[in-house]
Amino acid sequence: FALLIGYLFAVGITRPIRGLVFSVHAMSRAEFHERVEVRGAAEIRELAETFNHMAGDIEQYVERLKQAAAENRDLFLGSIRMLAAAIDEKDPYTRGHSGRVAKYSTIIGEYLGLNAQDLDNLRISALLHDVGKIGVDDRVLKKPGKLDDEEFALMKQHPSKGANIMRPVAQLKEMLPGIELHHERMDGGGYPYGLPGDQIPMMARIIAVADTFDAMTTNRPYQSAMDLEFALERIRSLAISKFDPAVVAALDAAVAAGRLRLTAALVEV
Repeated sequence: FALLIGYLFAVGITRPIRGLVFSVHAMSRAEFHERVEVRGAAEIRELAETFNHMAGDIEQYVERLKQAAAENRDLFLGSIRMLAAAIDEKDPYTRGHSGRVAKYSTIIGEYLGLNAQDLDNLRISALLHDVGKIGVDDRVLKKPGKLDDEEFALMKQHPSKGANIMRPVAQLKEMLPGIELHHERMDGGGYPYGLPGDQIPMMARIIAVADTFDAMTTNRPYQSAMDLEFALERIRSLAISKFDPAVVAALDAAVAAGRLRLTAALVEV
């Protein structure tokens, strides 16, 4: 009889403690909704109630942190969109260009199988790919005709200028390759560094194709907008020499599937 009483007493203590241990492990996995069943001796009940109160406070605090992080991210992305719009507004022919390049880049990235984080970095990098044009003289940027050698040399500085502008922002470290290297070519004939093939990050290869696609399908001072198939044929002809063939194939697939259309290219012009 004494053994039975002792056993029941031990179970009455160990069961709520096991529940407490289970809840602690759940919280370590960020499952803050877990609560301990309040039962057992007075001391155990008090411990369980205190734990539940603590868990509730932590859950509320984590939710506030998540909300603040979401608000900060929205503010961050809003600032980037405003900066991209300010860049595009310098030239009426490029109005909406950065937003379209970001949209096309993201769609191409999806067809290439990029994960969610890489797609997010790609979208932001594409929005900012022309930020260096802030440092280009308006007489060059808005020239209606073909640039001479001196003017083109100034224009070729904008990828490096853009990367240097954004480099101090720690949150943009992963986006710098797309800003700095989107004018590199697969054959090594691009700028600013003349990087060939695999030395060009995938982010920059995607933005290069999206940038050219938008430039070809919108009106510019030096050319009228091309129709969709003609622009695609021009881009296909530059696969291997200028563009990554896999990125060009992803663009083709997106167009064939109706994800990317010429009407979309003209909507925001």
